[in-house]
Amino acid sequence: MSATTRERILEVAAELIARHGMEGLRLKDVAARVGIQPPSVFAHFDGREAIGDAVARRVLAEIARVLEAALSVPGGPAACLRCGARAIAEHLYDHPGHTRMILRDLARTRSGAELELWSPDVQRIEARMAALLSEGIECGVFRPLPPGALLPVLEGAIVASIGWSGFHEDGRPATRLSRAEMADRLEDLAWAYVRRGPDEKSDSSRRQG
Repeated sequence: MSATTRERILEVAAELIARHGMEGLRLKDVAARVGIQPPSVFAHFDGREAIGDAVARRVLAEIARVLEAALSVPGGPAACLRCGARAIAEHLYDHPGHTRMILRDLARTRSGAELELWSPDVQRIEARMAALLSEGIECGVFRPLPPGALLPVLEGAIVASIGWSGFHEDGRPATRLSRAEMADRLEDLAWAYVRRGPDEKSDSSRRQG
């Protein structure tokens, strides 16, 4: 029963964050919807921020799964990049609560211990993206980029498109962009950022030269 209650707390918290943001998450509201007394929440979590961290870990794990699946499509690095950019945009458009959690993290100054909560899935995402970029550079499709350069660009573009526009009372993003328009925009941005220009030599060409 304890594990079930913990899972239900996280499910309810995620729903409330999607609608009201982390700042609108109240333990008494969580407890009421779960069907327990507010003090009982502390049997499972240390408090509001601990619940937020647990929800954030779930969000990152889900985003990692979405991105990894998208980056595994056939067609080479360019196709994978385009598919991955669209997948992230569509996922965050469909799950505005996940965007709210990203905004929450960007607004926080985290200690080393707190960062450890995020590292496994972040490292998985970054490693897969680095492998894709390396493959694209090697075959002359992508221009050379610093390690870890692409993911913050994509994340920032989505957060800017969704988060800065705010959210409706029901949690939907208030952006004027449609789901398809946002996916198109992020795909175009990602491709423009990584593609090798006509005057840029590929990695293999530079080594031969």
